[in-house]
Amino acid sequence: MVRPLDNIIFLLYSFFAMVFKKIETTRKSTYAAEQLLSAIREGTFKVGDQIPPERELAERMGISRPLVREALSALQIAGIIESRAGDGTYVKRSVADAEIENQVLAMLDGEEDPLLVFEARIVLEEGATRVAVVHALKEDIETLERILGQESAAAEEAEYGRYVMADREFHLAVVASSRNPFLEAAIHPLVDVMGRKLWGGIDQLYLFKPQGISQTLEEHRRVFEAIKKKDADGAGKAMRQHLENARDRFLGDRREVSAG
Repeated sequence: MVRPLDNIIFLLYSFFAMVFKKIETTRKSTYAAEQLLSAIREGTFKVGDQIPPERELAERMGISRPLVREALSALQIAGIIESRAGDGTYVKRSVADAEIENQVLAMLDGEEDPLLVFEARIVLEEGATRVAVVHALKEDIETLERILGQESAAAEEAEYGRYVMADREFHLAVVASSRNPFLEAAIHPLVDVMGRKLWGGIDQLYLFKPQGISQTLEEHRRVFEAIKKKDADGAGKAMRQHLENARDRFLGDRREVSAG
């Protein structure tokens, strides 16, 4: 005998299955954003409504959580949704304006895959840090120490923008200390990607939350101390661990990477 509650559960599941379709495309984060925009535009989620958690959205669309996070970051930058600490994500405004939708989709279409960026940075910056230990001069050590001071001050004053700039400068200063123009040419574009609009949203939402900032600062200190002590192995390992931690903060759960 079928109970009424079973019917309700089945109908709810069917409803969400219709709202969010599994995605079959190479740029899945773009289509994830399209489905979310469509649901908001059609009134499935109205202004003030809470949208489903990342995990649920990922399951309904058949993609990984990192790809859902890319889509959510773009919508948040556009002011369509807002994340409330400890309370989930809510619709902030409607999407009746087609221009806003186009901006969101263009933001995603024009960006590199964050996981590929992390992968490249981990490999290249670990090696560059080891080389930097060999070639770093006294003025390089002083530059790194000065940047760490700027990071610390920005963190204490909760100046997110200043902290992100100092974070970028730290990584560029490490590779500059390698005195290798080929490493600089390879790494600079990867670090510059982090300054783009979508990455700003990713940083703010997932990488540089308050606990993320304190963790990042401590990791930078470990890299610096190892370089200062001329410990190439320790410095390389510290840089790798730092970038892997940043990647994992973005992923949320590294076991889900393969789902994308």
